[in-house]
Amino acid sequence: MNIAILDETGEFDRKYKTGINKIARLVLKELGVPGDSELSISFIDDVKMRELNRTYRQIDRTTDVLSFPQDEGPDFTLLGDIVISLDTARRHSKSYGVTLHEELKKLIIHGVLHLLGHGHKKKKETQIMRDKEKELSLIVKGL
Repeated sequence: MNIAILDETGEFDRKYKTGINKIARLVLKELGVPGDSELSISFIDDVKMRELNRTYRQIDRTTDVLSFPQDEGPDFTLLGDIVISLDTARRHSKSYGVTLHEELKKLIIHGVLHLLGHGHKKKKETQIMRDKEKELSLIVKGL
């Protein structure tokens, strides 16, 4: 799998990005995504996230994670992009009483599930997505 980790905030060193890569790789493997798939994960600040949210969702505020699927067919060769606001993730980690790393793992899982077609607009699909998130969180727990 080709996973690009882009850190526009400049907060993560190479070692940390390698760890993020391992988390994403394991999540994709557990979900049965083909080995030749491509994924991009970007870390940005709230200012840029607000711009993206306003442009693509017409919501004029920041959010923690956005997923942009590439819709490259049923083989998921080009999965798409996950964009995470590090500012919002940091605030959420404090309010949820978890480490920033734990929050980032949760957001990566959430973003990947969106890229693979999972959603949370209806009650039933929300429950399916939450169950999958819990399952995947246990798998990446030690990373």
